Amino acid sequence: MKLLRTLFQLSAGLLLLGTASCKKEEEFEGLSSVNGVLYYHFTDNDRLWLQAKQGDEWIFENGRGVRHTYRLYVNQEIKAENVEFTGPGLLSNSAVLVNYYDAAVLRPFRTDTSGAGSGGEFRFCRGAALRSNLYYGGFDKNTSHFYAKGEWHKFVGNTDLISDYYNCRGLKFPNGPALNGPFASLTVRGQQYTEVVAFIGTSRGPTCAPVSQSYMQELYYDRQAGIVR
Repeated sequence: MKLLRTLFQLSAGLLLLGTASCKKEEEFEGLSSVNGVLYYHFTDNDRLWLQAKQGDEWIFENGRGVRHTYRLYVNQEIKAENVEFTGPGLLSNSAVLVNYYDAAVLRPFRTDTSGAGSGGEFRFCRGAALRSNLYYGGFDKNTSHFYAKGEWHKFVGNTDLISDYYNCRGLKFPNGPALNGPFASLTVRGQQYTEVVAFIGTSRGPTCAPVSQSYMQELYYDRQAGIVR
């Protein structure tokens, strides 16, 4: 009987340990280790922002009903190496592998007859979490964070220098857990989009060059479909 009680206690202890391990994995979502090196990797939720494929098209209309067509250039870096060089001098060859990370860049290029050239740029990546909203607050290397940043060349933009990666024409993506929702819904040409983020331009201020009145004041980006209006 004593032996059975001991085995039961041992089994219960292992069960609790297994439960704790599962919780630990959830706490470190998007972070693993490869041969002792930290790897900040995309999660399933992150990949919902990365549905676009090379050559896909974004087709949307502006407020005046003018249709815009863009073809996408997509580049993904999976398990890319973050390397730092140490030692004296600028030409040091002592490279240290700091971590691995996942990143993706989307660049839409206009292809219709009414315009040409790059429309903007969207960057998504995994990395160490900021300890505060300011970069000089440092990073927590043991916490993985999903970052989204972007710009649109003919967007009115804003002048929020702290959170605006592209300064005058940057797009304010949600931050951290907010990248998983809640989202807005929008119906365009009979098609309903349910994971929409609205980018609303503000005054550019004295530090940004003035722009044409034709620049876009609002952009609507669906998590899986891209820009829809």
